[in-house]
Amino acid sequence: MRHFLIPLALLFGRALAAQQLPEPSVHVEWIPHQDANRTDRGTGIVFLARKPGSGRAGADTVLLRGHPDLAAPVVGAFIYTETAPGRAWSYAIVAPRRLRPNVLEFAYEEAGLPLDSVTADRSWGRALLGLARDGGMFRGWVQLDSTRVQHLFWSEELPRHPLFLWPGASATLFDRPGGRALSRAAGPGNAGYIMHPRETRGPWMRVRLVRPSDLCGGEDLASDTTTGWLRYLDDRGRPIVWYHTRGC
Repeated sequence: MRHFLIPLALLFGRALAAQQLPEPSVHVEWIPHQDANRTDRGTGIVFLARKPGSGRAGADTVLLRGHPDLAAPVVGAFIYTETAPGRAWSYAIVAPRRLRPNVLEFAYEEAGLPLDSVTADRSWGRALLGLARDGGMFRGWVQLDSTRVQHLFWSEELPRHPLFLWPGASATLFDRPGGRALSRAAGPGNAGYIMHPRETRGPWMRVRLVRPSDLCGGEDLASDTTTGWLRYLDDRGRPIVWYHTRGC
């Protein structure tokens, strides 16, 4: 594959400098919540260290490489652009062919690329950039330089949030991991209840299920609560539960 310098300032509005990207390159803007139920959330996420909307830079770029080495060829990119400094911003992906962006919002109006693996020293992560038309996932390696690019793992992040089940996930609570099913079940979906994490054990989590949800001013309601264990990660380490990244 040939490579050349594409001026991102020309291609992506307010980008600050040229970066080495594959030829040809296809730019696809990500629309929040688009295909949310089909996103591969990976085992964690990589994102820009600078908070969006800070107004300190008009754009930023995360480069994806063919293997975890700065000398490896660039195979794609994750683009951040402030469309209105300090007030509005957007995300996009760049790849040698058209992809459906596998971008995920993980905080309020803040998005990143899911990861499916990291090197032993955690200096590089393999990011899931987008899905091709044949359903295959396009991947590339990102240098996890904490000064510019940060990352987190769902096994560490999810226990910090009130949770709900993704549609289609098992809604059964158990008395212990893999033990006896309890009569009370959660969800699925995110309406009418919330689950407060208590502890984790491998892919299992003990939660306090509250109905109706007490997440948004529901503390005065007469809530029905049940405590039990459920799988919160699947066999590949992907999250079965999720949290409200904005509102409730």
